[in-house]
Amino acid sequence: MHQPHVVILESRRFPDITEQWYNVAVGALTQQGITYSRVTVPNSVDLPIALRILLDAAHHSENANIRTPEGYLILGLNYKGDIAEENHYCIWDTLLNLTTHAGVPSSSVVVFEKEGGDLNHAATRYVSKIQLAVQSLVNLMMLRHQLLNPPFAAAA
Repeated sequence: MHQPHVVILESRRFPDITEQWYNVAVGALTQQGITYSRVTVPNSVDLPIALRILLDAAHHSENANIRTPEGYLILGLNYKGDIAEENHYCIWDTLLNLTTHAGVPSSSVVVFEKEGGDLNHAATRYVSKIQLAVQSLVNLMMLRHQLLNPPFAAAA
């Protein structure tokens, strides 16, 4: 069996914070023996577009050099001064709909901070949520693997 691979898709609007989040995610994935690649976008509003492009590329790729990931980990931080709260929830909902429709395991930490002071603590406050998101993603990937392979899958 090959080593599982995950794409970490992240918004870089607050690079110092998301870099710390990325490092936490990489540590948790590495502990599980999962390889990863990183795709970044400038803002959280770009996450659904990038995810759609990644899903389409994985689904339609005839290039043997492109490895289809077993899952996606999505990281993003929104701030009230940058985006309306309802737009944040629209982004989150769109991400969930894309991965659910594609049937691809995913997990995310896409959060909305209402106060500017909260941004100073966002890097550390969500560490446990990122670790839980990775564990949730691993569990979904294992479930998918079990269901697509014998004895659950129909013998060819």
